[in-house]
Amino acid sequence: MNWNSFQIEVPAKWVLAGEHAVLRGAGAVALPHPEFRLSFDFVPSSSKLEVIPEKAESVVKDLIEAVRDQRARDDLSFIEPRGRITLKSSIPIGAGLGSSAALCVAVARWLQQPLGMHKDDIFTFARELEHRFHGRSSGMDVAVTAAGEPITFTIAGGAKTLGVRKLPKFTFHDTGLRSRTSDCVHQVQSLREDRPHFAMKIDEQMSQASRLATEGLIRYQQDHQTALEILTQSMNLSRDAFQSWGLSRPEVESVEQDLLESGALAVKMTGSGAGGFVVALWS
Repeated sequence: MNWNSFQIEVPAKWVLAGEHAVLRGAGAVALPHPEFRLSFDFVPSSSKLEVIPEKAESVVKDLIEAVRDQRARDDLSFIEPRGRITLKSSIPIGAGLGSSAALCVAVARWLQQPLGMHKDDIFTFARELEHRFHGRSSGMDVAVTAAGEPITFTIAGGAKTLGVRKLPKFTFHDTGLRSRTSDCVHQVQSLREDRPHFAMKIDEQMSQASRLATEGLIRYQQDHQTALEILTQSMNLSRDAFQSWGLSRPEVESVEQDLLESGALAVKMTGSGAGGFVVALWS
């Protein structure tokens, strides 16, 4: 097991449709974020592992510990890395943009060569690492971050790249609110237990939003106007779903209303909800 110099940069992600419902088998549409990124740099040395910035040390070492434990369970050796890891990230934490997924993908690719992993195993490995953050994650965030291009995603079928090269104009607006993904998931689950039929209808609505989002992005390559109409329908359905789940907030709705009054065709939260970023679609 050799530890060589390694450097990588991975994007944040954002979700156009499918949040929460993806955990129950629905499709989702996710894209790499055009602005926010994480860089990971490792320089080996004879010194014990150092992580910069210091505030990231516990998280990184926790992931390494998870790998060591997993290797031990499989009766495989693991030589502790020595050297310096430098992380630089512009991805806001708790904003629904996949900060943990970006770190997990970077760590998985760093470990690919030392652990002798095939490149096709990177997604599964990174998803296992992300479980340390969110419990059982769908894997969607990891999939789009690893792909680096727009994807559709289902738990059963995994990620499929859309192959689109032109995107409509989307802008991203910080509500200033932060939330934990696990808290939002728990709130949706509580609704499912209290009002199962209503919750099922919301999932169906979000699933329809994903189908329309996929159609809209593909059609945009040739027919902008029709595609924008389809994407507007999709985003409106997604926005309604967040409100039905009780994951919207007055501060969020204020940002959304301002954007609509400024001419946005449609707006919605992206991520688990209860804050984070609002995405707006423009003509």
